[in-house]
Amino acid sequence: MEQTRTVSWVYDQLSCVWSRGELLEKVKQDRKKRIERRAVLNSAVNEKGYLQDLVYKLSKVGQAIENNDLEAACLVLGKGIDTGWVKTVNLAFTKLFFFLLFFFNSQWWKVETFNSSLASLITSVNKNDRESSKLAFVSSASAFEKWTSLTGLLGHLKGI
Repeated sequence: MEQTRTVSWVYDQLSCVWSRGELLEKVKQDRKKRIERRAVLNSAVNEKGYLQDLVYKLSKVGQAIENNDLEAACLVLGKGIDTGWVKTVNLAFTKLFFFLLFFFNSQWWKVETFNSSLASLITSVNKNDRESSKLAFVSSASAFEKWTSLTGLLGHLKGI
């Protein structure tokens, strides 16, 4: 009886040690990925600059919509999604997506959600539709914030 208890105790201790070893290995791998992701984000200076510009534009558009000045929002956004700044932001999203694909399963759908919301925002503002503009702005800002949070960029951009 005593021997059975001892064997059981030893088995429990060994499985605990084995679990600790696996846990330690998992912690090491996670830390390595975090360091690599941080290095990628730190090296993406241009892309972060374009996304910072997006934060600024969204802030200005939000203020304009809040003040019921859709004309000012229209000046910031432009006439459509084929404007230069939208293309530049999408290029930054694409580059960062491929850099960060290693660290995440696939968050591209968040970018597509943002692009769809941004297209709705631009359309609503250009049609002078206040209510739709408000909804599209909230949707755009929320999708962008969610994507930056998932990718680890949230701490790299000011004003979110």
